[in-house]
Amino acid sequence: MSEMTITTAVEIHTRAAEAWTLFGEGFANWASWAPGIETSKLEGELAEGVIRVNETASLGTVRQTLARFDRDGRALAYEMTSNLPPFFSKVRNDWHIVDLGEGRCRLQGEALFHLTEQAEPMRDKLQGKMGMTLEVFANAFRDTVHAAGA
Repeated sequence: MSEMTITTAVEIHTRAAEAWTLFGEGFANWASWAPGIETSKLEGELAEGVIRVNETASLGTVRQTLARFDRDGRALAYEMTSNLPPFFSKVRNDWHIVDLGEGRCRLQGEALFHLTEQAEPMRDKLQGKMGMTLEVFANAFRDTVHAAGA
């Protein structure tokens, strides 16, 4: 089994605190802006260890564990615990909102994928597809923030 890491970054024209409100404090509500998530809810309070359940058209019910939640650092990480995309035995996404000053911030992410043995020959294709998926996700967040005029 091998690993694949994909980084994503998008600049957002809003203050980091405002972006964090939608992204971090709104972790339970990503269905309101994230492509592919039809519904989303938490099984408990927003804190490390809580389970988020997403309903998606492509994967069905997806359970994720909030592995990191750092309000002060505006960072969070979650791991998929059910219905992983095919070819992955583990998926973890780490996200951070970086304050750039002057009313700007950057959403940056690092996704770690553990590939199954049969996925290895498709590594390049999977990296391209997952990279595009994460870029679409980040851009949807940016566009939602901009549309809200935050």
